[in-house]
Amino acid sequence: MVDSLQINKIQIKDKLIVDTLAKMANTEDFDFSPRASIEDKELIIKSAINQSELARIDLSEEMFKIAERDRFLDLKVKFEVAGIHGKLTTLNPIVALGKGKKLPMSSWKTTIPIIFN
Repeated sequence: MVDSLQINKIQIKDKLIVDTLAKMANTEDFDFSPRASIEDKELIIKSAINQSELARIDLSEEMFKIAERDRFLDLKVKFEVAGIHGKLTTLNPIVALGKGKKLPMSSWKTTIPIIFN
């Protein structure tokens, strides 16, 4: 189960695109099924498993019209697991490439329907 979901930004590119960051307690959390709904021009993302609210944000008039027209959104999610992801204090350069190692970051993109209440 996702501990928290943070909405980083919302964009309009022919459709509504929502960039989020999901924070999880451990790597074995596979129960993440987001559902989107709109109530009074507020986008609400809930968990389909227990209906708990994960995130809420106000939409501008233009974003609301796009959501009402399409009735779906693209959800981009970056996953961060407590204790695994963070900041490297020491960069270990890869001599052959001249670049530093990076922490792994998993992400996915999906299209979900919007329910209007």
